[in-house]
Amino acid sequence: MKLLILTPSVKRGGVEEYALTIATNAVQAGWDVHIAFPQTPALSGLIQALESQGACYHRLDIYDTKVYAIRVLDYWANFFKTLFLLLKLKPDAVHFALPDVSACFSSIVACGLLKIPTVVVFQLVAERIPIPQLKLKLYAWARSRRQQWVGVSEQNCTLVRAWFQTAPHEVRCIYNGAKTSVSHRTTADLTQLRQRIRVELGLAEDAQIALTVGRLADQKGYDVLIPAIRTISQTFPNVKFVWVGEGERRQALLEQLRQYQVADRVLFLGYRSDVPDLLHASDLFVFPTRFEGQPFALIEAMAQGLPIVTTNVSGIPEMIQNKVHGLLVPPNDSEQLQVALQWALSHPSEMQSMAQNAKVRSQNFSEERMLKDTLGLLAQLCDRNALKKPSDTSSFSSSQM
Repeated sequence: MKLLILTPSVKRGGVEEYALTIATNAVQAGWDVHIAFPQTPALSGLIQALESQGACYHRLDIYDTKVYAIRVLDYWANFFKTLFLLLKLKPDAVHFALPDVSACFSSIVACGLLKIPTVVVFQLVAERIPIPQLKLKLYAWARSRRQQWVGVSEQNCTLVRAWFQTAPHEVRCIYNGAKTSVSHRTTADLTQLRQRIRVELGLAEDAQIALTVGRLADQKGYDVLIPAIRTISQTFPNVKFVWVGEGERRQALLEQLRQYQVADRVLFLGYRSDVPDLLHASDLFVFPTRFEGQPFALIEAMAQGLPIVTTNVSGIPEMIQNKVHGLLVPPNDSEQLQVALQWALSHPSEMQSMAQNAKVRSQNFSEERMLKDTLGLLAQLCDRNALKKPSDTSSFSSSQM
């Protein structure tokens, strides 16, 4: 089967890693996999990773830089760019990985025009804004033409339905998943790993690492964490905050750290490919996000048995019950975050008990389950298409237009 994965991303983050995971496993399943997104310096490593796994990359500049105020000419440009690629590749199925709920409107309509079996996955859904009736009708028309829309949590699905005024069955939930296999490292191996990471980061052997993984963006709430760091550092001087990720807020966050006089308490590591090692080497996972889809980083922390302090937003409460799997605090509340961090660092035994509960819980959000459901849905849509068409599904006829 020939699969085309489309995403409008220009930066590397959770959505892009999701696309890489889908592509890699589809290739391993014997599918002919193509993937298209804008070509930017930030995505050069992703392109190399995809090609090394056997996927074929195509440049497709369909990113809507002003998704809420895009010009009509831009819609047409993105529509025809996508249409030409579809006619060139003739995929059996298309998979969208959307980092913004309103992205790729023109491309979704192009798939609807050709009646290609299509799965549209909404990874992140922000607060709803009014959508023009004509646009809503075009979305509904495209959705009716062999498309299945997917949300990555029940809360995410609810938001998608509200955005697009859909019936419940028109948006299916497939939870995001991360690798949840149990590590076979021995206690000695883990001790050595912890020591190695601390040496690499220039930390003392007894330093406690509070790890955060996520883009340096306003969404992730780093600015809410910074005021809490000052108090935590006074009470727990051996705690070091380690931030993994890149983003447009890096300089502003550095300046805020200087203002609070805690710049020396935080290490910026940028993008890292060894996040599992960092999770094993850390003592606490801190995730002060303002809103999410279903965060991969949090699932990975759960699977590694790392104690967690995070916010009770979006789909996170579907994963973590407060004081059972970790500590949940309100978003945008530095004081409550500080209190939770102090409690977590003061009660390591209780936090370890919660972490073990979360480790068991993480099996419900496994990468294996996500892949089975997602690739199975794509194959199912193609099978339905084959039943409706007497001709080969890999070719387009004028009647489909």
